[in-house]
Amino acid sequence: MNNPIERRPELSDFLRTRRAKIMPSDVGLADGARRRTPGLRREEVALLANIGTTWYTRLEQGLPINVSADVLASIARALRLTSDERRHLYLLAGLALSFAPQDEERVSELVQRVLDSLDPSPAYVRGRRWDVLAWNRSANALYDFSSQTGPARNMVWRLFRHHTMPCKLGDPEATMRRCAAQFRAIAAKYPSDPAFVELIDDLRANSLDFKRLWAEHDVLGSTDGLKQFIHPELGQMILDYTSFDLPGDNDMRMNVLTAEPGSETERKLKLLTPAAVTA
Repeated sequence: MNNPIERRPELSDFLRTRRAKIMPSDVGLADGARRRTPGLRREEVALLANIGTTWYTRLEQGLPINVSADVLASIARALRLTSDERRHLYLLAGLALSFAPQDEERVSELVQRVLDSLDPSPAYVRGRRWDVLAWNRSANALYDFSSQTGPARNMVWRLFRHHTMPCKLGDPEATMRRCAAQFRAIAAKYPSDPAFVELIDDLRANSLDFKRLWAEHDVLGSTDGLKQFIHPELGQMILDYTSFDLPGDNDMRMNVLTAEPGSETERKLKLLTPAAVTA
């Protein structure tokens, strides 16, 4: 059921049940007397969302009316929806969910603990703009995150403009093509974020590879696959990579690289950071 018209009954039920969970006193309204149903009335939701009562009633009744992202955002605030509920609301209405960039991206102590526990498998967390926010020792041995600052902590910038890290990529063209396509998919969610515009403009102006690939307009979601690294001392290392969304609407992802059990690369990973194995 991808057609938003077909999902109107589900949208209607969702709005009704969310409305029923909020007490008037929760949002600064008088409880009044003799409420026939629990929670807010439709006119109260409309008041809180600053929209017309008749319009909101038609929406909750599942009638085929047009709805904008701004109105949905107002309804989501009025109903105090969680980030997951807000995402679900937009999905039911057939609209793409727009994201407001956060001022600061942080990695919790729990996530850092998970990263550390994954050693000797390299693992790191990147933010919405692909800035590297946290890593474990094995990832640092591969990418040298700890000695980099500013743009060099950004995975897109360093791939297209930096080109220096302890391990070289075995197939840089395939990596750059995949990176540009995946970054386009993320950047499209933040059209008003100046940080994205600044980064993309810089790369287009200073990297012929990025300019060429960006002009192809390829879009790619998250994928699993193989990455080949050439270590200056250990030689070739072939690693499987995958990534996982972290909770919230911030597009933070944990990236993990693993070696096939019993492989030569698995042996080399243990040599990459011996302290990570014995700690």
